[in-house]
Amino acid sequence: MPRSLSEEDPCPARIVADAGGAFAMGAVGGSIFHFVKGTYNSPNGARFTGGVQALRMNAPRVGGSFAAWGGLYSAFNCTAVYVRQKDDPWNSIAAGAAAGGLLSVRQGLRAAAKSAATGAVLLALVEGMGLLADRAQAAQAQRNRPQVHNPTLAAAIAAQQNLPQVDDTILSGFVHDPNLVDAESNRLHDAQHNDNDKEVEGTKKHNDSSDQI
Repeated sequence: MPRSLSEEDPCPARIVADAGGAFAMGAVGGSIFHFVKGTYNSPNGARFTGGVQALRMNAPRVGGSFAAWGGLYSAFNCTAVYVRQKDDPWNSIAAGAAAGGLLSVRQGLRAAAKSAATGAVLLALVEGMGLLADRAQAAQAQRNRPQVHNPTLAAAIAAQQNLPQVDDTILSGFVHDPNLVDAESNRLHDAQHNDNDKEVEGTKKHNDSSDQI
């Protein structure tokens, strides 16, 4: 399903935000990795100092690499959104391929093609996992809807959708559109309420006539 553009930041702000977030992620992750590596490779008595030195030398570089990739990815993603006029997973996959290929183009076309393919595969996996998570949440929400046993409501919805008539239907499993169930339930409720009002009004008029007699 295409995603609404209003659900994300505007593209110029998105590029800066993605680059900053990627830098923070790379700096934190690189700091932890290189501190542990420097501590492990340093001699006894100087492990902590070696870890701190390795962190200071490598963490900014890793953060800068992440920021470059994140900024390019977001820029290509915004370009794809502008060209295609919609935001869907294909934009992210294409942006990942373009960012990976551009960052490796100085190493040759073969390396750029390999990096582009890697970026496309990684983004495809991320988008696929996101779609699976969204479907799982939707299915869980559908299962958590209260099951309604209402023959009148089921018959009304069945007639509206040209479905077979049944005597007693669990609507959550019978109709796949919860908005239709809610709308039809409200309509029947209002109709029943109006009938009750008319019945009360008729009884009141009958009582008034009896009093006059």
